[in-house]
Amino acid sequence: ACEPLRRAEASARAFLRANMFPFDAPNAATLFDDFSASTSSGVAQATASLALSARARFGWAASVPRRLFEGYVLPYASVNEARTDWRQLLWEALTPQPWVEALPNTSSVESVAVAVNRNLWGALGNLTGRREAIRFKSDQTPLVYDPLSTILFGYASCTGVSIAYADALRTLGVPARLAGTPAWHGKPEAGNHNWVEVWLNATAGWRFIEAAPAGAGETFSDPCDKWFCNKAHFGGGTRVFAAAFRREEYGEGRAATHYPMAWDLDNKGVVGVDRSEYYASVCGACGGVEGAALYVFRD
Repeated sequence: ACEPLRRAEASARAFLRANMFPFDAPNAATLFDDFSASTSSGVAQATASLALSARARFGWAASVPRRLFEGYVLPYASVNEARTDWRQLLWEALTPQPWVEALPNTSSVESVAVAVNRNLWGALGNLTGRREAIRFKSDQTPLVYDPLSTILFGYASCTGVSIAYADALRTLGVPARLAGTPAWHGKPEAGNHNWVEVWLNATAGWRFIEAAPAGAGETFSDPCDKWFCNKAHFGGGTRVFAAAFRREEYGEGRAATHYPMAWDLDNKGVVGVDRSEYYASVCGACGGVEGAALYVFRD
């Protein structure tokens, strides 16, 4: 059922405040409060307003269940990246794009996510006048991993491009979340990796893909087309988590834990969903030789 806009915005802001990351609490006023009777307000105001605008404007966004909208479209951040008004920037940059306007309102979430991954990186590169697509550059986190830094520098490693992709999807009303492993086979010397999960529909659920600068040519339909989805990486000991926002999130029958950030392992303030069994099953069926040499991939 439809809610009056003001009530929906108030409800969205209340959800964000109730579930904010604990390390954001000292800066709650900056994120949430109205500073005057004018248009000046915290990031949460623009976040709520534009998330609801996407839900009203795009048919694929309107089809997302409310709980998923709140947990994976509405949030103002993925993990502990810098807090900025990225949604306003991305909304103004992406919604006028011809490829966005060309998407039928009846488009599936999957087709929207594919179009974003194909076209986003050039569009973001054009924002700086550099006229070069955003590119992958290893070993950048935590130097460059919030979306505005990725845009300004023109590059990021896997976490940075994954967050930028997830934020672009959320801007257009698509449920998306950061996922990854803090250490292949539980061994930090073997490297870590992050990618993106997108909720496609009630039947397919969450499927995964890399941001195109880190993994061009990948699809949602074939898990095995990702370089890391094989027995060599999931033959034993590799744990995978997806980052969540809702303080008590449940998924795949498992209670929430924390999302381990490889660059800040002592910080347990990000709710996580344990996806280890899913990836062990899906990627374990992709071939490759268990115990073969791993790519050492450090964010």
